[in-house]
Amino acid sequence: MITRFCVFIALIILTLILNVGPAHSTSISLNKNAYSNIVVAISPNVPNTWSETILQNIQLMIRRASSVLYRATKKRAYFKDVRILVPESWSNVRSNLSTWETYSEADVRVAPPASAHGNKPYTIQSGGCGQPGEYIHFTPDYLRTLTDPNTAVFGPPEKVFVHEWSHLRYGVFDEYGHQNDKKYPLFYKPPNSEEIQPNLCTNKPPIFTTMDVVTQGPCRIDPTTGVYDNNCVYNLQPKFLPDSSLMSNYSIDSVVDFCEDDQDLAHVFTAPNKHNAMCGSYSVWTVITRHPDFAMNNNPPSDVLFLEPTFQIVRSTGSRFVLVADTSGSMNDYNRIVRLYESSRRWIKYDISDGSQLGMVQFATKAKIISSMVEIKGDASREALIARLPVNAVGGTCIGCGLQKALELLRPGGPGGVILLLTDGEETDRPFIYEVLSEVVRSGARVVSIAFGRSAEDKIEELADKTNGKSYFIDDNDSSQGLNDAFVGSLTYQPAVSTDQIVVLLFKRQYQNVTGGIINENFSVDSTVGRNFVFRIDYTQKNYLRSFSLKSPSGTVYTQLVYDDVVKVAMLKLSEAEVGKWDFTLTVSSSTVDALAVHVTSQTRSTTTAPITTECYVPAGNTLNNTNASPVRILAKVMQDANPVVRAKVKAHIEMPSGPSQIFELFDNGASADTVADDGIYSRYFVGATSGGRYTVECEVWDDGSAYVNDGTFVRNRKKRSATPKMTGSFTRMASGGSFKIAQSVPVDADIYPPSRITDLFVVEVQTNPGHTATIQFTAPGEDLDSGTAASYEIRYSPVFDDLRGTNFGSANNSTLVQQEHVVNGSLQPMVSGSRQTITFVMTMKNEETRTYYIALRAIDRSGQVALPSNIVSAQFPLDEPASGLSTKAIIGIIVGSLLGVLLIAAIAYLIHKKKYLSYEAADTRSKT
Repeated sequence: MITRFCVFIALIILTLILNVGPAHSTSISLNKNAYSNIVVAISPNVPNTWSETILQNIQLMIRRASSVLYRATKKRAYFKDVRILVPESWSNVRSNLSTWETYSEADVRVAPPASAHGNKPYTIQSGGCGQPGEYIHFTPDYLRTLTDPNTAVFGPPEKVFVHEWSHLRYGVFDEYGHQNDKKYPLFYKPPNSEEIQPNLCTNKPPIFTTMDVVTQGPCRIDPTTGVYDNNCVYNLQPKFLPDSSLMSNYSIDSVVDFCEDDQDLAHVFTAPNKHNAMCGSYSVWTVITRHPDFAMNNNPPSDVLFLEPTFQIVRSTGSRFVLVADTSGSMNDYNRIVRLYESSRRWIKYDISDGSQLGMVQFATKAKIISSMVEIKGDASREALIARLPVNAVGGTCIGCGLQKALELLRPGGPGGVILLLTDGEETDRPFIYEVLSEVVRSGARVVSIAFGRSAEDKIEELADKTNGKSYFIDDNDSSQGLNDAFVGSLTYQPAVSTDQIVVLLFKRQYQNVTGGIINENFSVDSTVGRNFVFRIDYTQKNYLRSFSLKSPSGTVYTQLVYDDVVKVAMLKLSEAEVGKWDFTLTVSSSTVDALAVHVTSQTRSTTTAPITTECYVPAGNTLNNTNASPVRILAKVMQDANPVVRAKVKAHIEMPSGPSQIFELFDNGASADTVADDGIYSRYFVGATSGGRYTVECEVWDDGSAYVNDGTFVRNRKKRSATPKMTGSFTRMASGGSFKIAQSVPVDADIYPPSRITDLFVVEVQTNPGHTATIQFTAPGEDLDSGTAASYEIRYSPVFDDLRGTNFGSANNSTLVQQEHVVNGSLQPMVSGSRQTITFVMTMKNEETRTYYIALRAIDRSGQVALPSNIVSAQFPLDEPASGLSTKAIIGIIVGSLLGVLLIAAIAYLIHKKKYLSYEAADTRSKT
């Protein structure tokens, strides 16, 4: 009974650590053990020089990987259907036209390398344990030379793919260490062992007969850690033949399994690797079996004879859009129908690209097609579509009718397409959304839902979620700015463009009720952008804007705008803008109802230099039903091509269902909501999402003098490969993150969230004189997840690893609680969330033989809620050294050696004496004879 209870509690802890959910929009499905709709997309920045070889090797790699995955998942999964999306420029490749596949939503991307990774495949993981990654990255050179020499460097391609697939799909992490990494070192010592081992999860730990230590400089034992220093690496010999793990030493031919709790494939839960830190030392296989693909006996083992996937090669084409507009009577309220017309017109005239197709539907009590699918070809086609936009509103609300008409337009072109659904009210006429939902999902179309006002139908966010689309919310008291953002957001699903065609948003802000009637602002044009510069003002009334001036860094002043009053837009365009700070001044009237919004965009200055770009998103999706169990995370990705931009300042702006906006900073520190430090993904939990309703997200990014591009030449907190990082210089960026909806409100006085779990604890050093002390470092969590300041810490250490694991932490066992009087440097008082905290404390040794002690901690908030225990780290204490400087072991060795020497001398003396005695006896016998 006790054992069952412990297992039950362990599963609860694992469930809390796991954060299973859609961290990335994907169309992948698993049915009857077969994965389908996997999209591999090739960037338009990849030339078609090696197109045939790259396509052949993609298929070869995944074809072989299918049987590897089937074996590793114990007959539960294999790859059945893969789509390969090639760029439009690859005209030499035979292919079908793409329908729903896009580069931005692809599961596997082939793109030029990120300098920090080189040609090494990797997976972008922005979520926690059990949470899927965003995409797998392969370089063209890796795929071009797939088998030789890549196999020798990275391992068999099929195993590389399964390794990365496990990151992507199941949310597991690497089970090996890294050179120059204090948190996940290359070597470690197992519990109470003096034997140094590689930091691997393997069912057959390597020993020195199967491992060579290779020096890259003076290789020594680091006295702080007791293991080899950063000049030492290891090579595993061919005779080392373990069975696991594919998340660790997957390059070895014999490795075919994941580490698990089974004795034959035993998980090394004490190894200081990232998987153990992120997943509470639970095995990879345990985490995988908790994934929805396999939990609750989904997709049980099955004998499948044919494991080879089929491949479809498709080429990017212009996107297909259908605008589905609500023209019910309530659209007359708050001037919604007019705002819809103006924003639709602006989108059609300026934003949607040539080559795209657009159809239009309007719905009220019934729905009708107001434009068939029309390919955008210059101004004439745009004006013809604008002329058909609806301008009148009357009748009830039949959203299902509008969706059915949209599918009618998209169906002749095959599956896929994008439906822009705009509505302001609840459904009044059938068919309702739930009655057509399955039909929409089967069509492969994505729905971008735009909710006008707070009375808009609740089901539209679910519709966007089910179709891997997006959601936006438009407040009736706002200008048309939010609606413009929603239309532009739908263009995410257009075909990817080459680097020189990317349009970057440098600045965006809305103004209303301006005190004094004068607006003074500035923004930066950095060295990566400046071509095709556009300063755009969207306004509600032309006479609201009284005057305008824009001053360049060199002092040139621009005062003339080109107006398009039909769509209420004024613009200034420059073929190239100077690098530096730009200042603008706007004078507006005293109107309290009018508003304007400023947009500044540009493209890359040089075709050979990628611009700094920003994405803003909520990985949990468009609808959140239980924020208690799954807190809202806000993410911003700041990159220059594939290279992360780190140490930038990033803030999230959240428009609330009621009350003032909330603004807070996002961090790229590898703690709490942030999974990996310095990967260009800035994250934070949003603990203010307590009221039911719709929230709108926007991210703002700038350089405060510290930002640099992590291009692999300089890595913070590790060994420097160059003297200085590649600084970005002053820059500004903005990005919309869309909207999300909270299903239920939380009581105002409820303390929902405990402090975050600490996952980046590591031992800085240990000392034995005077006393035994350990210095630990970690990122401070908050009072509520990663916000505020926690009330206290509970730090414990024990010679037994399991004493600190899961529910054992804090229970009656061998662990020792660190009190303030034990602290010799630092404090047990928590610092503000996000601070690096260092604490040195004295440890009491249990006995002389115990050399390894494990340390973990957790934070506690003011209401007594406790965080989950941190990752567990080990402090390796050397044997006590006496005044002579010789260790106890050395002294014992000397004593034993001396005794052996005395015994040896005595034995030799005895033998000499015996020999002489026998010689005398023989001589005496001869004389007598």
